[in-house]
Parts: sequence; C-alpha cells; structure tokens
Amino acid sequence: MSTLLDLKSSVLRQVQRSQSLRTRREPPDAASGSGSPPTIARRSGTMVHRVARGNGEFFDRMNKILQKQDSLLSASQTEEESCASPPPECKDQAIVPERANRDELDLLYEEAIYTVVNLVGVPSPEYVTNEGEIFSYLQKVFEMGQEEHDIILQRVRESKRANFSLRVSVMKGKNLMAKDANGYSDPYCMLGILLGQSPKDTEEKKERKFSFRKRREKLDKRSSVKEVLAGRDIQVTDVKPETLNPVWNEHFVFDIDDVHNDLLHLDIWDHDDDVSVAEACKKMNEISGFKGMGRYFKQIAKSVRSNGAAASGSEENADDFLGCINIPLNEIPVVGYDKWFKLEPRSSASKVQGECHLILRLFTTQRDTALSKIASNVTIHKKMLSQILEYEHNQIKKEPFNWNGQVCAAAWTVLSHHAVQADLSPLQQAIIRWQCYSSHHRSQRMSYALLLRLLKTVEAEWEDAGVQGELEGLLAESFRLYCDYCLSQMKSMRQVFPCNNSAAIIRCELMLRSVGHMQSMAAFRAVCSHRNELHLEIATVIKKGTVEWYEGIISNIKPDDGTLEEQMRRLVLVVDAVCTDVQRGQNVYNKLYYSSVKVDFFSISYRQLEKLVADDVSVAMERVCGNLEQESSRLTQTMGETLFELFMSLKTLKRFREFLPLKDTKMLALTGFHNWFKTSIHKWLQIVHEKSTERIRKAVEIDQLEPIHSQTKHSSSAVDVTACFSQVREFWAQLAWPDSAGAFIFITRLTDNFCSEAMCYAELIKRKIERDQLGKDHKSFIVQVCIALNSTDHVRLFLGGLPREFDWRGVEQAMEESCGSEGKEQVNKSLNGQLYNADIDLQREAKRLITHLTDKMLPELRRCIQHISLSPDSINNDEAVAPLMKYLDDTLVILHESLVKDNLTRVLHSLWELLLRMILDTVAENRGVQVEFYTRFQYTAEALVRFFHADGDGLLLEDLKSGDYKALDEELRLNKCSSFELIEQYFLEKISQQVGGSPAGVPQLLAPALQREERILKHSRFGRISVKCYYDAPEQRLTVEILHAADLIALDANGLSDPFVVVELCPHHLFPTSRSQRTQVKLKTLHPVFDELFYFHVSPEQYRHRCACLTFTVMDYDWLSTNDFAGEAVAPLSDFCWPGRPSATPAGKTLQPVILHLSRQKPSEKPIMKMLEARVGDREAQEFVRKLKEIEKSMEEE
Repeated sequence: MSTLLDLKSSVLRQVQRSQSLRTRREPPDAASGSGSPPTIARRSGTMVHRVARGNGEFFDRMNKILQKQDSLLSASQTEEESCASPPPECKDQAIVPERANRDELDLLYEEAIYTVVNLVGVPSPEYVTNEGEIFSYLQKVFEMGQEEHDIILQRVRESKRANFSLRVSVMKGKNLMAKDANGYSDPYCMLGILLGQSPKDTEEKKERKFSFRKRREKLDKRSSVKEVLAGRDIQVTDVKPETLNPVWNEHFVFDIDDVHNDLLHLDIWDHDDDVSVAEACKKMNEISGFKGMGRYFKQIAKSVRSNGAAASGSEENADDFLGCINIPLNEIPVVGYDKWFKLEPRSSASKVQGECHLILRLFTTQRDTALSKIASNVTIHKKMLSQILEYEHNQIKKEPFNWNGQVCAAAWTVLSHHAVQADLSPLQQAIIRWQCYSSHHRSQRMSYALLLRLLKTVEAEWEDAGVQGELEGLLAESFRLYCDYCLSQMKSMRQVFPCNNSAAIIRCELMLRSVGHMQSMAAFRAVCSHRNELHLEIATVIKKGTVEWYEGIISNIKPDDGTLEEQMRRLVLVVDAVCTDVQRGQNVYNKLYYSSVKVDFFSISYRQLEKLVADDVSVAMERVCGNLEQESSRLTQTMGETLFELFMSLKTLKRFREFLPLKDTKMLALTGFHNWFKTSIHKWLQIVHEKSTERIRKAVEIDQLEPIHSQTKHSSSAVDVTACFSQVREFWAQLAWPDSAGAFIFITRLTDNFCSEAMCYAELIKRKIERDQLGKDHKSFIVQVCIALNSTDHVRLFLGGLPREFDWRGVEQAMEESCGSEGKEQVNKSLNGQLYNADIDLQREAKRLITHLTDKMLPELRRCIQHISLSPDSINNDEAVAPLMKYLDDTLVILHESLVKDNLTRVLHSLWELLLRMILDTVAENRGVQVEFYTRFQYTAEALVRFFHADGDGLLLEDLKSGDYKALDEELRLNKCSSFELIEQYFLEKISQQVGGSPAGVPQLLAPALQREERILKHSRFGRISVKCYYDAPEQRLTVEILHAADLIALDANGLSDPFVVVELCPHHLFPTSRSQRTQVKLKTLHPVFDELFYFHVSPEQYRHRCACLTFTVMDYDWLSTNDFAGEAVAPLSDFCWPGRPSATPAGKTLQPVILHLSRQKPSEKPIMKMLEARVGDREAQEFVRKLKEIEKSMEEE
C-alpha cells in the first residue's frame, strides 16, 4: 500500500494539578483530517452523531462512555471552583469553650482599667491615646455598664500607682575611637538613672552633658537634683580589651521613681588604670549613706586613681572618655527601644565617634489590683486576650472564618501596655497569643495563616533554655489540643475541605503547613517529646477517613439493590466516584500533604480504595459470568455497554498505580481484573460487529456520493465507515488488554470484522452506483463514480494501519514468547492473511468501479476515434484530433477535481489502455489503406502521450510507452511500410525466432558460435535438420550441404513420412534470379539422411541485407494429393557469408554442421500476414500471401 495510517494511541498522562489523567479532547473541526488518510483519533463531531441516530445510538453511547472517563477526570481537575464559604469544620463536642463568670470579668476589667490609667511610654501611631475611647471600648468587651465602670475606675484611681523599673541590655558598640597606642581601646560602660528635674530646668536639660567622671562642683552647678540615688543604681559593664567594636551583652535593671522625668545616662570609657573601675564600683556599692550622685562617683574615681597611682606612680594613666548617651525615660516607646544610639561628646571640645546598641524595656514591679494578687501575669494576660478575641471575632461579619486575628487600635493599645507592664517577654507573649488564638479557633474558626504565623513567632522567640512551669504546661496543652483538632479535620477532609472550594483548599494547605511546622519546632519537641511520630497519626486518620468516605458512597448508591444489570450500573457509579476522589487526591490533597507534613496521601488513600473496589466488583462479576456461561443466556446490548463502562472505569482506577511509589505497587487487588471480563468481551465484540454492519448499511443508504466539503474528495459514507472503525478501534485501545498473548484471539476477530465490514461497504457502494446510474447525466455520473472510488480507497487505506494500530508486532512477540515460533507463525498467517485478502478484494472492487467509469466514456471516445479515422486527408492532424483532445481535457478536469492523486493515476492508466486498444482495433479494421491514415493515428498516439504525460505531472513515460503502446507503434510503423518492407520484416521475425527471440537486427544474430550451439541443441517437437553452409567469396558462391534430419513428425497413416527438403534464398525480391532447390524424397522415415549439395549465387550486396536468409522447408511427399508441410527453419546469410566468418574461408568445408530446429507456425497468426493480405491491389503481397496460405492449408488438412 502506498499509504499507511499514523497511529495515535491514548496514553495515561501524568496527573498533576495543571493536567488531568487524560487531556480532554475537543471535537475536531469538520475540515480537519478529511483530506488525508483516517486516523485513530476519536471522532465526536456532527458526522458521528448523524449516523448514530440511525443506528440505535449504540456508537454514540459507547463514545460517551469513553468521553465520560475523560470528562470525569477532567471535571475533577477543572471543576468550577466555588467562591462560597468553606464548609464548617468538625468540632470536638468534648471541648467546652472557657467562659469567664461575672466576678472574673469584673476583676479582669479592673486589671484592664489599671493598665490604662498607668500608661507609660511613647505611643506609636496605631495606639489610641484617648482614655475615654479606650474605656468605651473596654465596656463593650466586658459588657460593663456605666455605673459599674465609674466605680471600678474610681477604685483604680485611688489605688497605689504602679511601680516601674527599666531593664537595660547593653549589647554592643561599634566604630569607637582608638585611644591606645596600639590603635585600639579597652572600652567599658558606666550607666545609671539621673533623677527627675523640675520643669523650670527645661532649658538647662537641653544643654546638659552629664558625666560620671566630672567634678562635684560642676555637677552641683548644672544639676538641681534634690533627690538622692543609692549606690546600687550605678552599674558598670566588663572591660573589653583591645577592640573598637566591643560586644558586652550585659543586662541591668533599675528602679524608677519618676518614669515621666528621670533620665538614663551611659558613659563609655577607655580603661587605662591598673585597678579595675568595675571592682571599685562594686566595692562602693557595698557602702551606703552617700549623698548625691556627684560625690558618689567622685569617690569611685578617687579610689581608682589612688590605687592606680600607687601602682604606676603617674596620673597619666587616667581613663579616657569615649562618649556618652542620655535617654529621657518619657521618650521610650511603649514596646521599648531596640536600636543603635549615636555617642555624644560631654562638651564642644570633646571628640567622640561610634554607636552603642541598647535594648530598653519599662515594666511594673508592683500592681495594686485584686487579680494581680491571686493570679500570675501570664494567666491575667491570657484571660484578657481571650476576652478581647471573642469580642473582636464576633464583630467580623464578612468571612469570619478567614479572620486574620487583627484587633482594633483600642484593643491593641490595652494588650500592648498590659504585656509591657506585666513584664512579659516576647516569648511569653508569643506563647500566650498562640494559646489563646488556637483555643479560640477550636470553637470559632479563623485563618490558618494567622495560626501559622503565630507558630513561627513562637519559634523565632524560642530560647535554648525553653520555658518552665505554668508556661510549659500551657504550651504543651495548646499543642496537643491543636494537633487533635487538625487530625479530626483530616479525617473528614473530603467534607471539610472539598476540592471545588478554593477557600477550603487554601485553609487545608495552611492547616497542614501549620501542623508540619509545629512538628518541626524545637518548642514542640521540648514540651511534647512523647509525640514524635505525628506523621503516623496522620496516616492513620487518612485511612480511617477514606474507609468512612467509601462506606458513605456505598450507603448512598446502594449497589446491591435491583436487578443484576441495575446492580452493575450502580457499581459503575461507585467506581467513578472513587476515580474522581483518587484524581482529586493526586491533584490536590497529595501535593498539600507531602509538601507540608511529608505524608503520601495519594498512596494511602488509593491502596485503601483500590482494595475496597476490587472486593465489591469481583463478587459482582462472578454473578455476571455465571449467568453468561449458561447456554440460554445472551448478553444484551445494555448489559454489554454497562460492562464495557465498568471495565473502563476500573482501568482508569488501575492506571493511577503509575503514580505510586515502587514499594507500594506490589500486591494490588486490581492487578488481574481484566480476567473477570473475558467471557463478556467475546459476546460484546459480536454486538459491536452487528452494530457496525448496520451502521455501514445506513451510511451508504443516506450517502449522496458528494464530497463532504471542499477539502476532501470522498463522501460521507467513507467518513462514517472509518469513524465507525476508529471508534471500534478506540474501544479496543481503551480496553488496553494487558495480556498480549491473550489478546490475540480478540485482535484476530476484530481484524476479521474490519475486513468483512470493509468488503460489505465496497459492495454496497458499487451496487448504489449501478442502481443510480440510470437518469444521470454524463458529468454527474463520472463525479459519483469518482467519489465512490475515493471512498472505497479511503476505507482500504484505513485498513492498512491495522498492524500498527493493533500492535501486531507486540502480539507476535508475545505469542512467540508463550508458544514459540509456531505462535509467531500463527499470528502472521492469521492476521496478515486476513489483511492481504481484504486488500486484494478491495482493489478488485476499485477496478470494477474504474471499469464503470471508463465504460461510461466509451461511446464518446468511439465517436472521437471514428472522427479521426474518417477525417479526409484535407484536414490537418490537429483538426482531426481536436475533438478527442477536447473531450479528454474536459474529462480530465472533472477527474482531477473529483479524484485523489492515486486514484487519478489509476483511472488515467485505465483510460490510456482503453484508448490504445480502441486505436489498435481501428487500425486493425483499416489495414491496406493509404499511408496518411496510419500517419494520422501515429500523430494521435504521440499527442496522447504528451497529454497523459503532462510534462512530468501525469503518467510516467516508461509506463505510457509499454505494453499496448509498443504494439500500436509497431502496427502503425508496419502499416506505413511497403509490401517488400513488410515481407522483409516477416523474415526478420522468423530469423529472430530461430536464433532465440531477439528483435530484428540486434547483435544476437551475430552471436558467437558457442551461443548458437547452445541454442540449436534445444529440443523441438517438430524435429531438426542438420546442414553445413560455406561461402566462396571469390566465386560469390554459397554452398549448402543438407546432411540429415531427425525426429520429424509423422504425417502418413503408417506413422512415418516421406520427407524431402526445399531450400531457397529469401526474400524473393532480393534474389530475383535464384530458384528454390529440393532434395530427393526419403520414403517412410522420420530420420532421413540426404547428404546433398546445393549451390547459390550470392553477391555481397545481397548477403549484407539483414533479412537475407536461407529457408529450409521440410515437406512430406504425397502421390495422390498435395504435399504436406512438416516444418521449416531459417538461417541468416550473415552467419555464413560475412567476411571473417569461418564458413566464409576455404576451411569452411571442415566446419561442424549446424543443427536447425524446425517450427510449424500458422502464417495467418502474424499481423504482417494480415497487413499484406489487406493489400489487394499489390501483386507481390498477394503472391507472398498465397504461398503462405498454401502451407497453412496443408497444416489444417493434417
């Protein structure tokens, strides 16, 4: 075959979020693929449905089954995402939200009011500074009436104000000035609290550059401090030797008398004394009773210097000043400072540089509230936050489930100030927030992103030392409850986090990420060390949730109810639901689980569901097979469709195993599920064959034998038939029978069905042409035959792709592996034999259609040929041929528009052969006419060659000038010859036949003696004659010696003959003076011996003629009647007389004799004989014919 189909197989594609298990196929455009050989692609367009309506919709339903598998999986991938709120999450009924009673709320309200009344620190823009606004908000949170509020506020204002302290962390310095000769310094810090100043000293305060090392007089002059500070309020860091970027990381706490007016002062010095300033400061801190900061530090400096002087004897070792920092406490933000401070000089003459990193926090050390006396700050802050959370969440009206935990400014103000005043560290605050939010989430869900962020905050603030006591228990309990809550959601995740709800999927992902993050946290490992296999707990709840979901599906669909067929249909619904769930698990859930908690959700759920489905289906199929095996049972069409659909659904489910890890692919329950369907597949194929035949008949019946559109040249029935084949082939491809050897019998049957259906189509389309040809005009009929021819060939080409489409090679290899070489041979014999025979039959039907086509052209072609034949000589050749060429040109336009290239070539070949035969017949009927007649037909033949060759675009020249064309060309050439030329050609043919069949004049006539010897030794059933010929050139004499003959035929009644030989030079017009000579008669023998010599005068001009020859005619002598012809042989004179031949030398007499085989051909069988006979007025021609007829007559009498 010139064309084979390209295979397009349906393969399982990787299931990803952006790609379904099998890509959804869109219906092809009507113009696609129609102009080329059909392909395996499933056709779901208009044409298929049109035929299906007349076909019981069988193929439509089967196609929908296949499309359902695509759409089912695609739907789970591309199902429309819902923008609705996610379904409610499962609540643990055992969890009862903690609710504070009225007394507890009153105490908590007092704590909040106390916090507001004692606000300290510079508020940031997000804080509320108006007390009334904050009080109004707290009244709403705690549901407090105005009267109760006034009472509590009055009590708080009358209570003792909170005592504040300042925590200072001296972290590090950088880019300090170098004071030592080595280019470094030995820095240390001295820091303390300067007592508050009166408002009238505001201007002096701006200019004040206090130094702990200044003289008392200067201090007293610049300071109006009337309070005194104890020695313990001055702190000194360690000395960091030889560095300009010291790292101290030391922490100090100072009690504050006036948080609104006091000042933190810090000096940095380069230590040059031998005696440690830090030691001196520590000793002085043991002394009490000093009055005034100036005198206090003066005593420290004096002690240090006196000790240093004793050691070094010099005052030059005094410490060098590196810079100072002054920070008013009322400028510290609520949350404190954590920043780099630039060092300042103590006077305009001082030169300093560098920065110092400080962390400052204000907090209360004593609170005069009832709740602070009975509960810890951690507990109080947790309860306050919980109460505010509940209120704030209830205020969210839009998507409360997605609340990010952000509270209003008033709430943030209260909570921030309380955390600062309660001296809660960032870690403590993070743990409390996590505990409160996660606890609140269990009763009123909120954003998992918030919970994840809170977990990350705990992780960021976590310290190696961890937490102890109350906080540890609080954190451990919150982790446990949150884990249990999330596990309960995972168990019911198909309901809680449906795939078609984008908000739910986002929540699911964030929940899993929060669990995964929590599992990796050092805090979780520290407080929940016993729960180190959380991934196993997750796997367990996935299994339980999957089983519960499947049981719910079974409960809803009820596959055990109804008749057996209804049960199978319900079972299909179950399997489809499982496939959809598995697809969602692969596309959505598995990605979330594996990336977040490193759990393979897909493998766990798939193995569970696969076994549950296999158990249910295997039991049902046992009942089905039991019914089908009964003799009276027949597979109904609807049952067959249902079983096919069930098989496809199971195959789809099985294919998901490709995404399992290798370790999970063993011992799966659906491994051999196809064996459950063997019995039903056989019966189903019979149904398909019947429906296919019915569909083909209907397709031909409604076919108008017109191209379906401009891009194609076959009719709708061809599309319908190949679409039918494609669907059946697609059905089989989708079955994907896994056992190649076991599939052999099914493929054999399918191939046989296809071949018989194709032949059925070819016969139906031919009958339609024969039936509809009456009443059709010439052009319409030609077009319809062309379309029918294209359609038949379209179907034939489709069958050519079956070996690849059905993977015959794979079947062959499988059979060879299972059955050896016999199995392979069986495949070749069965499948290839079927296809070969079908191809031959279809080509035969195509030839019949071509015959119909050319027969329709025959009358007009005859008229055109007759016009050429009868045209007078006065009309030139172009005018004589014009009608034929015009008809052919018009017809070719129709053929070119209506036929595909291969069929056009076939039709042109057939038309060419028809024309050649018609011209041959015309010439044969007009032998003996004028030469102009044959010249005109010679011109016609050449014109036709040019027409059909079309400058290389048509038929090949070698194809055109072979066969009948050669015969026509020879006929025309000979008819144009004179009678003498025809007679010469007659003898050339006889010479050619005598020496081995070469054309006249070829070099074989001059072949070497050895080759002639081999030729003449061939057996002839008419006998042979032995002669010797030699030529005497000087005398121009040819001597012929007839020696003997052998194995002559018996021509007398006694079984013998009376032979004699007549020898003569031919043709006679070349040897006008030569007469024939004969031997003596040898009576009653078939092996006569003559030994007679004959002489002939032959000139060089005569023997050089290519047709000059000796003829030896053996006759049987009869006394009472004419002699009988026994046979004849010829020998070219060139073999004997040509210069250089051995026979043309004096030694020619000694040569070996030549053996010539006799022949008995009827002269009338030769075309030349008929040409000469037709030349009635030519005496030479008639005389030559007469002699040959006498010989032929004697042969007939015998």
